[in-house]
Amino acid sequence: MRVLKLVILLLLVLLLGSPARAAEPLPRVRVLGDNAHRNMARSAASELEGKVTLVIPRMPVGDSGFAISQPGGMLAGEKWDVIYFNFGFADSHYKDPNTKAIRAMSKLAGGVRVATPQQYEKNLRAIVQQLKSTGAKLIWASTTPIPHASYDNLHDPGSEIEFNAISARVMNEQKISINDMHACVLASMDLIENKSDRTPFDFKGLSLHPPIAECILREQQIK
Repeated sequence: MRVLKLVILLLLVLLLGSPARAAEPLPRVRVLGDNAHRNMARSAASELEGKVTLVIPRMPVGDSGFAISQPGGMLAGEKWDVIYFNFGFADSHYKDPNTKAIRAMSKLAGGVRVATPQQYEKNLRAIVQQLKSTGAKLIWASTTPIPHASYDNLHDPGSEIEFNAISARVMNEQKISINDMHACVLASMDLIENKSDRTPFDFKGLSLHPPIAECILREQQIK
């Protein structure tokens, strides 16, 4: 009986072949950005499933100044193959100048910008150096258009265009890939016209995540 069991076991081994090697771990992708980018990245997760491991922090990383003061928060002390990142929306809005924590305040009430264009560029260069030191492939996403409902003296109309020009210059100098989500959104939506709607982003019904999935797969040369 024992011999028969051994013969059966041998036949099974021959039929099934050698044990399969453990699957290679999927590339790990870290997403850093405002709520608009985080929500679009979540939508891209289904297209990336089984191809990469997409990790999106539970909370947005905030403005560029906060990000460089909390490098551990950006990277979570882990190794990443790709880092998809954006800063800009939180930098361009107006805040209470008398509080350390960022508290939105209309510029008509004495609010000041979270970051001047000069400070934004300085912060962005510092962030790029931090992220490049990880050895990960970097993808910069431009800041999406600011809907009219977000103005109300908390943002200057078109301020994201000014900040995007700064970031594009920095990324081009550093040879970092750019995913132009600003252009993508403009091509896909009409900005909110109703100022009574204070929702920061209203991308309902718009498919804005494909460019995110495509650029991540392209950077990793995955089909």
